[in-house]
Amino acid sequence: MTRKVFFYGFLLFLPTSLFAQQKVVGTVFDFMSKEPLEGVSVFYDGTSIGTVTNEIGIFSLATENPISSPLVISFIGYTSQLFENVSGGLGAIYLKENAVQLNEIVLEPDTWSREKKLNIFRREFLGSTIAGLNAKIKNEDAIRLYFNKNKNSLYAFAEVPIQIQNNYLGYAISYTLRDFEVNFGGGGERLFSSGWTYTSGSLFFQEKNPKNIKKRFLKNRLETYLGSPLHFMRSLSKKRLQEEKFQIFKGSFQIDPYSEYQMEPQENFIKITQKTAKLSMLYDGQEQSFIEVKEPTFYIDSYGNFSPAQALFFGGILGKQRVADLLPLDYVPEKKN
Repeated sequence: MTRKVFFYGFLLFLPTSLFAQQKVVGTVFDFMSKEPLEGVSVFYDGTSIGTVTNEIGIFSLATENPISSPLVISFIGYTSQLFENVSGGLGAIYLKENAVQLNEIVLEPDTWSREKKLNIFRREFLGSTIAGLNAKIKNEDAIRLYFNKNKNSLYAFAEVPIQIQNNYLGYAISYTLRDFEVNFGGGGERLFSSGWTYTSGSLFFQEKNPKNIKKRFLKNRLETYLGSPLHFMRSLSKKRLQEEKFQIFKGSFQIDPYSEYQMEPQENFIKITQKTAKLSMLYDGQEQSFIEVKEPTFYIDSYGNFSPAQALFFGGILGKQRVADLLPLDYVPEKKN
């Protein structure tokens, strides 16, 4: 049996207004001292579009195309702030220092070793694909792990962004973890068919060497993109599923993909309604996955960003992908020669 995997790389929000091309400016201050903060990270969640504040706390960030990802204001030692559907001037933004808090989970004796928990975290957070096996967490000491025997779940917490070096795709990733849980279903550290993995957070991608990207990274990125959820969402919104080698099945029968999708073009995004809760998918005649909706309606913006993330999940081949398999939402595949 194929176990369900709830995996959300980005924290995404339902569009509440029409998106317009965005240029955002603002100034970031310390809440208590009212002094400007230099070096604060400002980025669109799940992208490589970002900047930092200057010596007087000012930032300016523009996108070439409309984007629905929230804007994240993040600084080590402070609580991050997120802004939805932003444009123009945000004015003064005040960040509060993180308060030291106890975990909300009632702590009971944890009989698992840190090494055991960390191995499971790496597998379920980074993934066990070739990309996951070639990615490394640089600050593992910052990750707190707890196994709850009664719930048969492993939890992870981190007060600072998790720093990931993806040596397969060539990105450095800063991941602000909000929630992480691995539920093992039947028992033990082995994931049974009834088990699942859930993670959510904000992430920012950076090129290791943007002026000289290695050819192997470009090749690996293209291979990772083809057949991915990002590729699927872009193809779905542009009505190019068949041209992009996606086949859709209802039960065991192949169908016209757009017989199951009601599409309503809006300004800068597409409203999608999936009529059947679970559809199977085949990419390039061999990679089998499925897409299941918990809420029938979702939205896709010009980047292929879908929201709300909790409305649907992928299983099969796509259900195995984790953080190390993610590409920035602003990734543009290079055409094969």
